[in-house]
Amino acid sequence: MKFREDGTFHILQFADIQEIPDVSEDTLLLMNAALDKAKPDLVVLTGDQLKGASHRFSGNGERVEETIRRILKPVTDRKLPFAVTFGNHDPECGLQNDEQMEIYRSLPGCVDWLNSRGQEIHHGPREGTFAIGVKNSDETRTVMAVYLFDAGGKLPQGGYQPLPPGDIFWYKGVRDVFSEKNGGPVPGIVFQHIPLPEYYRLLKKVDRKTPGAVRAYRTHAGEYYVLDAGKCREGRFREAVSVPDSNNREFESFQEKGDIFAVYCGHDHKNSFVGTWQGIDLGYTPCCGFNEYGDGVERAAREFVFHEKDPAAYETRLLTYKELVGTRATKPLKDFFYRICPATKEEAAEKARRILLFTGLACVAGRAAFGVYRRRRKN
Repeated sequence: MKFREDGTFHILQFADIQEIPDVSEDTLLLMNAALDKAKPDLVVLTGDQLKGASHRFSGNGERVEETIRRILKPVTDRKLPFAVTFGNHDPECGLQNDEQMEIYRSLPGCVDWLNSRGQEIHHGPREGTFAIGVKNSDETRTVMAVYLFDAGGKLPQGGYQPLPPGDIFWYKGVRDVFSEKNGGPVPGIVFQHIPLPEYYRLLKKVDRKTPGAVRAYRTHAGEYYVLDAGKCREGRFREAVSVPDSNNREFESFQEKGDIFAVYCGHDHKNSFVGTWQGIDLGYTPCCGFNEYGDGVERAAREFVFHEKDPAAYETRLLTYKELVGTRATKPLKDFFYRICPATKEEAAEKARRILLFTGLACVAGRAAFGVYRRRRKN
């Protein structure tokens, strides 16, 4: 992996493919169209490739492998290098992340396959955590680093894990190795599944009656937010930001030497905003899979274009199903269900409460109207 002769390097990110053995035709249509449009130098998958809790897996390793091969086929058919990290739903399929990584490694283009060809790769303490060095066009030095972190999954008591301290310690060591080899800090971008707590810094707390306000949960329970236009330059905010309950200073670690210029995640399927907090871009890529809840034909992949002279001065855009494939999914009823489907159990409980409240009010109104009708009949 190196910058092209024109001084650019292209990455395409797929987030939350979240597929089952019967892979959606629409998912593959979007992936194929996005790959043809972006023509990336590297494809990055940022977790929840599998809808692990689906009963169709039930710990069946052959089905897991078959599904992984099907969703990677658009990438492997084009002989593109790809890098994979994991999300909270991947291990629910019955195969642990290290077992799944062996399947990915068996496919042509996996970064481990490239390692034997001299690619600069630093492996982390866990599968799905590693760093890739990207060289300049004449291959004399590394000018950009791509970090992937396995951000972990759910805690037994609920909520999500913060990034383990060992991963942060590992990152600092690799950061310093890059710096020593190349005469100074190497600009880097981070990809992981679950967003950092600092993503809330891009939002503005508002009254619940504010148009477009989104209700938050857990550490921000009972609070309502909209995008802070002064900090965000693009995108949509349509569901609560799901962050770890505790902050392990991951963001502060990225600030220490000024090498990290951006963090991009997935996890919250309907969010796609990008903003800047204390010099670091924080961005979302919406889901691209059609077998889980999402934002209809606004499902997308995210394209990045980096420049050799200044990787931090990058461009990014969404490549949506609507733009690339069409304004209507091939299974519109199924897509409609997934568009209105609650994103979290907290959101589901809130919607159920509203439905019960509405039903109760309707019953009271109906009884009152019937009482009036009976009195008029008697009169």
